[in-house]
Amino acid sequence: MSVVSNKIQVFEPHRASLPKLKPYFKEFWRRREFAIQLSKFSDKAEYLDSKLGKLWLVLNPLFLAVIYYLLISIIRGGESETDGITTLSHILIGLFTFYFAQNTILMGAQSITSGGRLILNQAFPRALLPLSSVISAWRQFVPTIPVYIAIVIAGKLLFPDSAMPGLNWNYLLVPLVFLPLAMTSFGLALIFATMNVYFRDTSKLLSYIMRIWLYASPVLWLPQMLTGTYQILLYLNPFGPALSANSRIWIDGSAPTASQFIAAYVWAVLTLIIGGYFFISRERDFAVRI
Repeated sequence: MSVVSNKIQVFEPHRASLPKLKPYFKEFWRRREFAIQLSKFSDKAEYLDSKLGKLWLVLNPLFLAVIYYLLISIIRGGESETDGITTLSHILIGLFTFYFAQNTILMGAQSITSGGRLILNQAFPRALLPLSSVISAWRQFVPTIPVYIAIVIAGKLLFPDSAMPGLNWNYLLVPLVFLPLAMTSFGLALIFATMNVYFRDTSKLLSYIMRIWLYASPVLWLPQMLTGTYQILLYLNPFGPALSANSRIWIDGSAPTASQFIAAYVWAVLTLIIGGYFFISRERDFAVRI
Protein backbone atom coordinates (compact mmCIF):
# COMPACT_ATOMS: atom_id res chain seq x y z
CA MET A 1 0.00 0.00 0.00
CA SER A 2 1.52 3.28 -1.10
CA VAL A 3 0.84 6.61 0.44
CA VAL A 4 0.55 9.56 -1.90
CA SER A 5 1.51 12.89 -0.40
CA ASN A 6 0.51 16.07 -2.11
CA LYS A 7 2.99 18.87 -1.61
CA ILE A 8 1.56 22.36 -1.53
CA GLN A 9 3.83 25.24 -2.45
CA VAL A 10 2.95 28.40 -0.56
CA PHE A 11 4.19 31.79 -1.77
CA GLU A 12 4.46 34.42 0.90
CA PRO A 13 5.57 38.05 0.75
CA HIS A 14 9.27 38.62 1.44
CA ARG A 15 10.59 41.14 3.87
CA ALA A 16 12.31 44.04 2.16
CA SER A 17 16.02 43.26 2.12
CA LEU A 18 18.88 43.66 -0.29
CA PRO A 19 20.47 40.60 -1.93
CA LYS A 20 24.23 40.36 -2.32
CA LEU A 21 24.87 43.34 -4.55
CA LYS A 22 28.08 42.22 -6.28
CA PRO A 23 26.55 39.07 -7.85
CA TYR A 24 23.35 41.01 -8.60
CA PHE A 25 25.07 43.78 -10.55
CA LYS A 26 27.38 41.29 -12.24
CA GLU A 27 24.35 39.37 -13.50
CA PHE A 28 22.62 42.64 -14.35
CA TRP A 29 25.52 43.65 -16.59
CA ARG A 30 25.84 40.18 -18.12
CA ARG A 31 22.16 40.16 -19.12
CA ARG A 32 22.10 43.73 -20.50
CA GLU A 33 21.49 42.39 -24.01
CA PHE A 34 18.15 41.08 -22.74
CA ALA A 35 17.04 44.66 -21.98
CA ILE A 36 18.15 45.84 -25.44
CA GLN A 37 16.23 43.10 -27.25
CA LEU A 38 13.17 43.64 -25.06
CA SER A 39 13.14 47.35 -25.95
CA LYS A 40 13.29 46.50 -29.66
CA PHE A 41 10.39 44.09 -29.31
CA SER A 42 8.36 46.67 -27.36
CA ASP A 43 8.98 49.32 -30.02
CA LYS A 44 7.82 47.01 -32.82
CA ALA A 45 4.70 46.02 -30.89
CA GLU A 46 3.83 49.64 -30.09
CA TYR A 47 3.98 50.88 -33.69
CA LEU A 48 2.78 47.71 -35.45
CA ASP A 49 -0.76 49.01 -35.93
CA SER A 50 0.23 52.59 -36.79
CA LYS A 51 0.54 53.58 -40.44
CA LEU A 52 2.78 56.53 -39.66
CA GLY A 53 4.75 54.45 -37.16
CA LYS A 54 7.69 56.25 -35.62
CA LEU A 55 6.87 59.44 -37.49
CA TRP A 56 4.53 60.17 -34.58
CA LEU A 57 7.59 60.41 -32.33
CA VAL A 58 8.46 63.63 -34.13
CA LEU A 59 4.99 64.89 -35.09
CA ASN A 60 3.50 64.69 -31.59
CA PRO A 61 5.99 66.95 -29.77
CA LEU A 62 6.30 69.12 -32.89
CA PHE A 63 2.57 69.87 -32.97
CA LEU A 64 2.52 70.40 -29.21
CA ALA A 65 5.47 72.79 -29.42
CA VAL A 66 3.68 74.92 -32.02
CA ILE A 67 0.48 74.97 -29.92
CA TYR A 68 2.37 75.91 -26.75
CA TYR A 69 4.29 78.58 -28.67
CA LEU A 70 1.08 80.13 -29.99
CA LEU A 71 -0.45 80.13 -26.51
CA ILE A 72 2.63 81.73 -24.98
CA SER A 73 2.78 84.35 -27.75
CA ILE A 74 -0.88 85.24 -27.14
CA ILE A 75 -0.32 85.50 -23.37
CA ARG A 76 2.72 87.73 -23.90
CA GLY A 77 0.84 89.89 -26.39
CA GLY A 78 2.93 88.85 -29.38
CA GLU A 79 6.66 88.53 -30.00
CA SER A 80 9.07 89.78 -32.60
CA GLU A 81 10.18 87.31 -35.26
CA THR A 82 13.69 87.08 -33.79
CA ASP A 83 12.41 86.44 -30.26
CA GLY A 84 9.79 84.06 -31.62
CA ILE A 85 12.26 81.65 -33.22
CA THR A 86 14.27 81.56 -29.97
CA THR A 87 11.15 80.80 -27.91
CA LEU A 88 9.97 78.13 -30.36
CA SER A 89 13.41 76.51 -30.41
CA HIS A 90 13.54 76.45 -26.60
CA ILE A 91 10.10 74.85 -26.37
CA LEU A 92 11.01 72.28 -29.03
CA ILE A 93 14.26 71.08 -27.45
CA GLY A 94 12.64 71.22 -24.02
CA LEU A 95 9.70 69.05 -25.11
CA PHE A 96 11.89 66.57 -26.99
CA THR A 97 14.15 66.17 -23.94
CA PHE A 98 11.35 66.13 -21.37
CA TYR A 99 9.50 63.49 -23.40
CA PHE A 100 12.55 61.24 -23.09
CA ALA A 101 12.36 61.48 -19.29
CA GLN A 102 8.58 61.16 -19.31
CA ASN A 103 8.59 58.08 -21.55
CA THR A 104 11.27 56.45 -19.40
CA ILE A 105 9.18 56.93 -16.26
CA LEU A 106 5.79 56.02 -17.77
CA MET A 107 7.05 52.87 -19.51
CA GLY A 108 9.27 51.96 -16.58
CA ALA A 109 6.38 52.27 -14.12
CA GLN A 110 4.44 49.61 -16.01
CA SER A 111 7.40 47.39 -16.87
CA ILE A 112 6.97 45.04 -13.90
CA THR A 113 3.19 44.65 -13.93
CA SER A 114 3.16 44.18 -17.72
CA GLY A 115 6.03 41.68 -17.58
CA GLY A 116 4.23 39.20 -15.34
CA ARG A 117 4.98 36.07 -17.39
CA LEU A 118 8.66 36.91 -17.65
CA ILE A 119 8.90 37.46 -13.92
CA LEU A 120 7.07 34.23 -13.07
CA ASN A 121 8.92 32.02 -15.56
CA GLN A 122 12.43 33.47 -15.80
CA ALA A 123 15.16 34.19 -13.28
CA PHE A 124 16.94 37.48 -13.98
CA PRO A 125 17.54 40.84 -12.28
CA ARG A 126 14.17 42.56 -12.48
CA ALA A 127 15.82 45.97 -12.86
CA LEU A 128 16.46 44.97 -16.49
CA LEU A 129 12.79 45.64 -17.22
CA PRO A 130 12.89 49.36 -16.28
CA LEU A 131 16.28 49.53 -18.04
CA SER A 132 14.60 48.40 -21.26
CA SER A 133 12.26 51.38 -20.84
CA VAL A 134 15.25 53.74 -20.75
CA ILE A 135 16.56 52.18 -23.95
CA SER A 136 13.14 52.41 -25.63
CA ALA A 137 12.81 56.06 -24.61
CA TRP A 138 16.29 56.74 -26.01
CA ARG A 139 15.40 55.05 -29.31
CA GLN A 140 12.31 57.25 -29.51
CA PHE A 141 14.32 60.39 -28.66
CA VAL A 142 17.05 59.99 -31.29
CA PRO A 143 14.86 60.71 -34.38
CA THR A 144 13.81 64.07 -32.91
CA ILE A 145 17.33 65.52 -32.75
CA PRO A 146 17.95 65.85 -36.54
CA VAL A 147 14.51 67.47 -36.87
CA TYR A 148 15.35 69.97 -34.16
CA ILE A 149 18.74 70.82 -35.70
CA ALA A 150 17.12 71.30 -39.12
CA ILE A 151 14.51 73.67 -37.66
CA VAL A 152 17.16 75.68 -35.79
CA ILE A 153 19.36 75.99 -38.90
CA ALA A 154 16.37 77.00 -41.02
CA GLY A 155 15.32 79.55 -38.41
CA LYS A 156 18.84 81.00 -38.27
CA LEU A 157 18.94 81.34 -42.05
CA LEU A 158 15.51 82.96 -42.22
CA PHE A 159 16.09 85.21 -39.19
CA PRO A 160 19.85 85.96 -39.06
CA ASP A 161 19.32 88.62 -36.36
CA SER A 162 17.87 86.11 -33.88
CA ALA A 163 19.69 85.29 -30.64
CA MET A 164 20.20 81.67 -31.71
CA PRO A 165 23.96 80.89 -31.68
CA GLY A 166 25.88 79.12 -34.38
CA LEU A 167 27.51 75.76 -33.87
CA ASN A 168 30.38 75.83 -31.37
CA TRP A 169 32.38 73.49 -29.14
CA ASN A 170 29.88 73.77 -26.29
CA TYR A 171 27.49 71.48 -28.16
CA LEU A 172 29.89 68.63 -27.36
CA LEU A 173 28.77 68.97 -23.73
CA VAL A 174 25.23 67.82 -24.56
CA PRO A 175 25.96 64.11 -23.77
CA LEU A 176 27.36 65.13 -20.36
CA VAL A 177 24.04 66.86 -19.62
CA PHE A 178 21.88 64.11 -21.06
CA LEU A 179 23.59 61.39 -19.00
CA PRO A 180 22.44 62.62 -15.56
CA LEU A 181 18.94 63.17 -16.96
CA ALA A 182 18.86 59.53 -18.12
CA MET A 183 20.18 58.34 -14.74
CA THR A 184 17.61 60.43 -12.87
CA SER A 185 14.80 59.13 -15.08
CA PHE A 186 15.93 55.52 -14.55
CA GLY A 187 16.06 56.01 -10.78
CA LEU A 188 12.56 57.48 -10.76
CA ALA A 189 11.33 54.67 -13.03
CA LEU A 190 12.59 52.15 -10.44
CA ILE A 191 10.64 53.96 -7.72
CA PHE A 192 7.39 54.19 -9.67
CA ALA A 193 7.70 50.63 -10.99
CA THR A 194 7.87 49.37 -7.41
CA MET A 195 4.98 51.57 -6.31
CA ASN A 196 2.89 50.33 -9.24
CA VAL A 197 3.27 46.74 -8.04
CA TYR A 198 1.72 47.60 -4.68
CA PHE A 199 -0.62 50.39 -5.83
CA ARG A 200 -1.92 49.76 -9.36
CA ASP A 201 -3.34 53.27 -9.69
CA THR A 202 0.19 54.67 -9.71
CA SER A 203 0.53 54.38 -13.49
CA LYS A 204 -2.80 56.16 -14.00
CA LEU A 205 -1.85 59.02 -11.70
CA LEU A 206 1.54 59.36 -13.34
CA SER A 207 0.12 60.81 -16.55
CA TYR A 208 -1.30 63.73 -14.55
CA ILE A 209 1.82 64.04 -12.43
CA MET A 210 4.02 64.24 -15.54
CA ARG A 211 1.83 66.95 -17.05
CA ILE A 212 2.15 69.09 -13.92
CA TRP A 213 5.88 68.27 -13.89
CA LEU A 214 6.15 69.58 -17.46
CA TYR A 215 4.64 72.94 -16.46
CA ALA A 216 6.93 73.14 -13.42
CA SER A 217 10.05 72.47 -15.51
CA PRO A 218 11.96 74.98 -17.67
CA VAL A 219 10.35 73.77 -20.90
CA LEU A 220 7.57 76.25 -21.62
CA TRP A 221 9.47 79.03 -19.89
CA LEU A 222 13.12 80.08 -19.87
CA PRO A 223 15.28 79.23 -16.81
CA GLN A 224 16.50 82.82 -16.54
CA MET A 225 12.95 83.94 -15.80
CA LEU A 226 13.57 82.76 -12.22
CA THR A 227 15.83 85.21 -10.46
CA GLY A 228 17.18 85.63 -6.95
CA THR A 229 15.91 83.19 -4.35
CA TYR A 230 13.35 81.79 -6.82
CA GLN A 231 16.17 79.99 -8.63
CA ILE A 232 16.09 77.40 -5.87
CA LEU A 233 12.92 76.06 -7.52
CA LEU A 234 15.02 74.90 -10.46
CA TYR A 235 17.28 72.85 -8.20
CA LEU A 236 14.42 71.34 -6.21
CA ASN A 237 13.11 69.84 -9.47
CA PRO A 238 14.99 66.59 -10.31
CA PHE A 239 14.86 67.55 -14.01
CA GLY A 240 15.43 71.27 -13.47
CA PRO A 241 19.25 71.45 -13.53
CA ALA A 242 19.65 69.12 -16.53
CA LEU A 243 16.92 70.86 -18.56
CA SER A 244 18.36 74.28 -17.70
CA ALA A 245 21.85 73.18 -18.72
CA ASN A 246 20.45 71.67 -21.92
CA SER A 247 18.70 74.94 -22.79
CA ARG A 248 21.85 76.93 -22.04
CA ILE A 249 23.81 74.86 -24.58
CA TRP A 250 21.21 74.67 -27.36
CA ILE A 251 19.66 78.13 -27.03
CA ASP A 252 22.49 80.31 -25.67
CA GLY A 253 25.42 78.37 -27.11
CA SER A 254 27.09 78.60 -23.69
CA ALA A 255 28.53 75.98 -21.38
CA PRO A 256 26.33 75.01 -18.41
CA THR A 257 27.17 76.58 -15.08
CA ALA A 258 29.03 74.57 -12.46
CA SER A 259 25.96 74.59 -10.20
CA GLN A 260 23.80 73.13 -13.01
CA PHE A 261 26.29 70.34 -13.63
CA ILE A 262 26.72 69.53 -9.95
CA ALA A 263 22.99 69.61 -9.18
CA ALA A 264 22.17 67.42 -12.21
CA TYR A 265 24.61 64.72 -11.10
CA VAL A 266 23.58 64.99 -7.45
CA TRP A 267 19.98 64.28 -8.46
CA ALA A 268 21.19 61.42 -10.68
CA VAL A 269 23.10 59.74 -7.85
CA LEU A 270 20.34 60.33 -5.28
CA THR A 271 17.55 58.90 -7.45
CA LEU A 272 19.65 55.90 -8.46
CA ILE A 273 20.55 55.08 -4.86
CA ILE A 274 17.01 55.60 -3.51
CA GLY A 275 15.31 54.00 -6.50
CA GLY A 276 17.78 51.13 -6.62
CA TYR A 277 17.35 50.32 -2.94
CA PHE A 278 13.56 50.66 -3.10
CA PHE A 279 13.34 48.39 -6.15
CA ILE A 280 16.01 45.74 -5.52
CA SER A 281 15.09 45.21 -1.87
CA ARG A 282 11.52 44.37 -2.89
CA GLU A 283 11.88 42.64 -6.24
CA ARG A 284 11.70 39.15 -4.70
CA ASP A 285 8.19 40.13 -3.62
CA PHE A 286 7.07 41.02 -7.14
CA ALA A 287 6.13 37.48 -8.16
CA VAL A 288 3.73 37.30 -5.23
CA ARG A 289 2.19 40.73 -5.86
CA ILE A 290 1.58 40.56 -9.59
